[in-house]
Amino acid sequence: MKHIKKTILSVFFICYSICLFAQPYRVQLAAYVEKVPFSYFSEAHIFGVYMLTDQNNIYRYYIGEFRERREADLLVNEAVKKGFTNAYVIDIEEQRKLCGKPCPYISPSSTYSDESTEVLNLQNVFFGFNQSNLNAESRRSLDKVATVLKANSQLKILISGHTDSKGSAAYNIALSKRRARNAKSYLINRGIKSSRIKAEVFGESIPEKENLDSSGKDDPQGRKFNRRVVLAIYDPSSGQISTGRGE
Repeated sequence: MKHIKKTILSVFFICYSICLFAQPYRVQLAAYVEKVPFSYFSEAHIFGVYMLTDQNNIYRYYIGEFRERREADLLVNEAVKKGFTNAYVIDIEEQRKLCGKPCPYISPSSTYSDESTEVLNLQNVFFGFNQSNLNAESRRSLDKVATVLKANSQLKILISGHTDSKGSAAYNIALSKRRARNAKSYLINRGIKSSRIKAEVFGESIPEKENLDSSGKDDPQGRKFNRRVVLAIYDPSSGQISTGRGE
């Protein structure tokens, strides 16, 4: 009995310590469409950098874990001075709330990004079930992307196609390919050269939300977010995703 009480107290102390000393902020230095070596940061005299992937397969590089926002803000200012002009503060608790608890995307190797708080040129275009045609809202999103690309001729775009988990893996790869192809064709028709557009497909392998609810039943609300194409505007000289603040 004493052993059980001791174990319970130990668990309580660990949980209390985690809650008490939890560090709710981190600084995102930059996000890339492909991995970059950590020497890229150490050469700028920035150390302690770590990399996490998000639910859109974007590589995000972070530094620090802070309890106070002002500490993170100071580090952002230093990072900007060293050339990482896209650096900004991430509120980890806000990420968890947006993703939902438990969040399957927040782990030692992954993170979550919500479009409503995203400062990068990264957004989603959504599709109906088993559909690859672009609706009016999708075309409006692509029009905005085309405007950015036309105004910044040095930038390129990565288009990633995704599906929900309905259907076979092979079928979903083909469906995600049609979705990515239609988004690419639309941008070409809007005057964007095909050489500036890179497309890749993932099928059902990288969901935005859970396809099933907590009880294991089908979740249509979650699946609708997985039927998407991700649009990431980036600088090909570095692979870094550009900000939505203008170039």
